Amino acid sequence: MMERRVMGNYHARCGAGENPAITPKDYLSLFDFDRYNASLTASMTITPDEKNPTASGKTMKSGYGVNQTVTANVSTNQSSAVTAAQNAVTYFPEFRYESFWRLLERISSGYSAKFEFAENKYSTYNRRTHFTPIWMPDGNYKPYTWLIDCWTPTGMLSMNLTDTVTISGNLWMDWHIAPQKPD
Repeated sequence: MMERRVMGNYHARCGAGENPAITPKDYLSLFDFDRYNASLTASMTITPDEKNPTASGKTMKSGYGVNQTVTANVSTNQSSAVTAAQNAVTYFPEFRYESFWRLLERISSGYSAKFEFAENKYSTYNRRTHFTPIWMPDGNYKPYTWLIDCWTPTGMLSMNLTDTVTISGNLWMDWHIAPQKPD
């Protein structure tokens, strides 16, 4: 839980140098303190796409797609001053978490928001998926998500999230080419 103090109206009531006769005790009465608290909790889940024919649990072959869900919960005692989490951005290991990212689509809004990949136009079934590269080596595939834009009077709350699927093999292993049986 995070607690911040917000000072308001100081410059409107007494600008610097306007009244040099003010004592330190007088300064305390010039500040308006509003106490509020705001907290952001979130989770991220990455799973092999349901259309992946050879995935098992959280293990899949490279070249197939992964789906992602981010849930964000904001709690505050001053809802008029705190926004819900508004955006989530995912970075991928095949781009060294630098040159390519995807802005997730907000599926549900409010203080309990949900984010997923947008529908992928390259997916045969328009799935909300991100395709792993065929050349991805065996091991952990770990995208990172930055949950952002949860604004409070004293700044932005954000979170870094991650989850993992295991890559074992690639989709070429699912293809078998052989001579046709003679009649």
